[in-house]
Amino acid sequence: MSADPIRTTTYLLSAADALAYEQATSRVGILGALVLLVWLAACGSLALLLPLDWAGPRLSWSFNLLVLVLVAIGYVLALLALARGQLRRARKRVRRSVEMQLVEWPDRLEFSGSGLPRTVPLKDIKSGQLTRTHLFFETAGEPIVLPRRAFPEMGSIEALDARIAAASLPKPASEPLSPITEAVTPSAPVAPATTEPTAPPADKLAPAGEKPVATAEKPPAVDPPPPTA
Repeated sequence: MSADPIRTTTYLLSAADALAYEQATSRVGILGALVLLVWLAACGSLALLLPLDWAGPRLSWSFNLLVLVLVAIGYVLALLALARGQLRRARKRVRRSVEMQLVEWPDRLEFSGSGLPRTVPLKDIKSGQLTRTHLFFETAGEPIVLPRRAFPEMGSIEALDARIAAASLPKPASEPLSPITEAVTPSAPVAPATTEPTAPPADKLAPAGEKPVATAEKPPAVDPPPPTA
């Protein structure tokens, strides 16, 4: 392990940085979308409560325009409520600006400046999000908010993001190496080829009780030479 850290960075963390985190990570789920639709429908239905002299006849262009205006007002109010909630959570996360110090090690990040020192192993970081202004990381505890202005060197914050992403990837399980023994069976000895004697023809067999008589093969017949005159 290296005895010296990779980089030491000092930066100022403010409520604006926490608000940027809330805005980047806030997601409207299915339940939130349903609530928004019900809210917009309720705002549009307010046109039915207005007198006909103001709203005009039902389904006329003036009535439809009024419904659209009421829906737009309801949508703006929903955005203001969402922004207010994000601001409240950001102020709860960072009440006042505090000076932070980040020490980067090959296998961990060390933070100090806000309460007790905090050490975060790189493998415990779940996910990251790099924006134009910040770098956000999700951990088991509090999220990590790193402003881009704290890394003036070109490509330094991108290198940190890539190093953390590489450390958080699951490593493939390595199988233990086991010696492979092959059973070698000795080859069986090959028996020499034996030639069996051939039996004589049936017509040359001796009668029972008599010894076989060896017969000599007759030489081939040769024609006599022609007489000379």
